[in-house]
This record gives sequence, C-alpha cells and structure tokens, in this order.
Amino acid sequence: MRFSILGMGKVGHTTACYLLDKMQEVVVWDRNEDKREFIKDHGIDIEGALSGHFAPQVCDSISEAINGADFIIISTLASGHLDIAYLLKDCISSGQHIIAMNSNWAVYEILGILEDSVKEKDITISETSGVHLMSDLVSPGHCILKKIKNRIGISTYPKCKGADVVKNLSGVFPQLYSLGSPVESSMNTSNPILHAPIALFNLSKIEAGIDHFFYRDGGTPLVVKYIEKIDSERLAVLQALGVKGQSCLDIVNKAWNTTYSNLYDAIQANYPNSKGPKSIRYRFITEDVPYGIVPILKIGHLLNINVPFNEKLIDMYSAVLDNDFMNNSPDFTLERLHRIMEN
Repeated sequence: MRFSILGMGKVGHTTACYLLDKMQEVVVWDRNEDKREFIKDHGIDIEGALSGHFAPQVCDSISEAINGADFIIISTLASGHLDIAYLLKDCISSGQHIIAMNSNWAVYEILGILEDSVKEKDITISETSGVHLMSDLVSPGHCILKKIKNRIGISTYPKCKGADVVKNLSGVFPQLYSLGSPVESSMNTSNPILHAPIALFNLSKIEAGIDHFFYRDGGTPLVVKYIEKIDSERLAVLQALGVKGQSCLDIVNKAWNTTYSNLYDAIQANYPNSKGPKSIRYRFITEDVPYGIVPILKIGHLLNINVPFNEKLIDMYSAVLDNDFMNNSPDFTLERLHRIMEN
C-alpha cells in the first residue's frame, strides 16, 4: 500500500520508518522546507524498538505527496488539522482515506472542510484515539521509537467504513480496533486527562526547565486524585451524549495489556521513564488543554452537565498563562456531534 504522511514531527518520523520496515511505500511532506530537504538528503535514522536507516520519498507539495496514496496520515498537532484540510480540499482524489493520528477532534474539524468531498469522492476520514508509537525526535532525521502500544482504537466517518479500515490496515497496524464514532475516539483518550493536570501541578518545574520524570515525579497520589475527578466528569458527559465511555484506568490498561486496579499504579508502572517537558510551550499544555479539556466543558455546557473540576483546571491555565483557551479550541454544536456519531 502507498502511505502519504503529512507532518514530520516525532510521530511522522517514527511512522515513516515503521511503515517502511513493513515494506510499504511511503511518501512524506512537511511545511518546513529545511526539514524536507534534510530528510530528502540524509533519510531517517531510528533507534530503540526499531533500529535502522530509512529513506522515504519526500515531496515539496501536498498535492504531489498524496498523489496515488491509499492512506493519507496526518501527524500534525491538533492545531494543524484545519490547515491540512484546506490544503487537501482541492487535490484529494476519489476513494482516498485520511487518518489523523491522535484524535483531538480531527474528524469533527476536517469534516467541516471536506464534507462535500466525502460525499462526492467517497472519501473516508478516520482518527485514532491516541498515538500507538511512543517516540522522541532527537533532531530532523533522527528519532527514537520507545514503545509500541498493544491496542489503540480508531473511528471512521462514515462509520460504515470502520470494519474495512481495520481489516485493510491489519497487516501494518494490528493494534487497531474499531470504535463507535469520532466522539468516542476524541473523548475516550487518556492523554489530556493525564497530561493537563500533571503539567499544571508541576508548572514551575516545567517553566524552570528542570529535568524530571513526568509520571514518576509529577503523578503523585494527590495529583491522581484530581485526575480521577476530571475523568469522572468526562464520563458523565459521554453518558449524557449516549456514547460508551472508558475510564482513564481502563484506557491505560488496554493500551499496555495490563490489569492494574488503580490509576496511580497503572501510570507509574506503564510510564516509568517518560521525561517531563522543559517548556510551557509544549503539547501537554498547548494541545491537551484546548483540544482535550476544553471540549469536555463546552459539550458539558451544551448538555447542561456541570464539570467544575475541568472548569477549574481551564481557569487556572488561562489565568497563569494569560491564554484564552476557551476561544482557541473547537466550536461544538449538538447537531454536528450527532451527525458524526450517527453517520
């Protein structure tokens, strides 16, 4: 199969190497010209769970990169989904399949731009409920694949395509299993529920650039208690929407095939060596707050569900960082939410 990867951060790097190792055809693109040129000239060195040197084909335009692709993988941050969708609008071809790695309302936002293409060109849009290749980017052309998750959910629009997507990708991504809807994949994810509270309670350490283990040092029993409170509110919103919810503990256990009975033990055991960020300009904050925590509050408001612990978390981040996270996140309507749940 031919895969086009749009966005060559750490996920793009490791995904390209992972797919090339499985003898797939891989074409990559990134908006940064210097990064494109480096990978074009030097390829990618990867170490860790996968090691070797790989040389994906590099294109200078999205239209060239996606030409003939069976699957178009979007591996940008959530804030880049709309930009990519606009660039794809005029060049996507019939029957192509878009996969956004790591949910964050990708289907919801991309569909708003490409809905006509979905209907007219039989385009499928999917998102995973998390990143299954745990990795680090050392520098352009050099990455580390730390671990590969055992299970990761994927949702699809239209949802009737879900079983075919999982089947078609089973040879390269056997970890995937089908979820009911993009609402389920975007809200049944552990990243924002874990990252945002731990980062807030360790903000001074992050700001100072102090070397630390994010979960081992930052995920103390007191912090985990707060995580469980915001997780409970998330589950209440999902229940009101009529969507199957999974607790953060269940999500972590399923991802790593473990059976811990409490969240504190689960994160300490499964993420013992994960280093914490050394800047407040990091996706644990810049992505997980507006695309993970704020949606819980916004959708809760639409359904008249109170989520005070999520709201306090947003208020503290907004106050401390002087950032209007509420207005820098997706806008939701119940009509559009039900559309991606039902179609």
